[in-house]
Amino acid sequence: MGVQVSKRRRSASAFTLVELLVVISIISLLISILLPSLSQAREQAKCTHCLARLKDIGTALAAYENQNQDALPPARWRVTGQTDYEGQEFPSCPDCIEYGWAELLFSYVYQEPVRVAQDYPVLRNIEGDRWEEYFLCRTVGDTGVTSGHYRVYLPAWAAGSYDILANGQYGLDTHASPDYSGRRDRIRPKLPLLGDANDRSERGDGLGDDDCSYIDAGEANYAGSDGAYNGNRFSARHSGGANYLFQDLHATRSTRLRLDLARDFDLNGIEDVQIVP
Repeated sequence: MGVQVSKRRRSASAFTLVELLVVISIISLLISILLPSLSQAREQAKCTHCLARLKDIGTALAAYENQNQDALPPARWRVTGQTDYEGQEFPSCPDCIEYGWAELLFSYVYQEPVRVAQDYPVLRNIEGDRWEEYFLCRTVGDTGVTSGHYRVYLPAWAAGSYDILANGQYGLDTHASPDYSGRRDRIRPKLPLLGDANDRSERGDGLGDDDCSYIDAGEANYAGSDGAYNGNRFSARHSGGANYLFQDLHATRSTRLRLDLARDFDLNGIEDVQIVP
């Protein structure tokens, strides 16, 4: 009698095959519903981290300006060699190593000279452990050598180094100078100082102006020679938008700004001449 009761109890508490399949189906359905939300949450977290990184760069810029007559660091400058690394005005030192704003900011923030005999070593993450990925975006996910994840927008950054035509249009011969140290108080508030850049830019392939640290007029949405991926432009890698740091040092995401800049380089309301980078 006791044995029969024990068997009945075990049988009543066990799952049937149908019940097991139902449970598996429910779990699979829940996973299929939750996975997109989890993926979106991860991307949102990366976007938020990127915005925080841009704000950190803004803080470093403000500190740099306080000790440099309110001037921004030049987007491009040159050092003389592997021993002294004294800055030289461009282009008076044609055989020198080319640095940019990221190298100057790193030296200023960490009080440590860069001293790397390669062009744009901080921006390109030449020594990743040393730079602590200071100028890299997590969405790209590449901790190796890159072409630079953040680049300055030169028409804003080098404000005052070019002339607008009489009709208010940005002309073919009015490119800003990357060697000029602009000032934020001369920049239109709507213009970005810097933003997410294409990490696969063809700048850096040895075809001239390699690994540049800036995006010039006409390049904000330039698709590149392959018509798709390798242009020196802002990158819409955060759910179809790019993150930008603006003149007042606030950072935000925009899905339209790079398209607007491609038509109106200084956002003065006048469509500009089409410039081929």
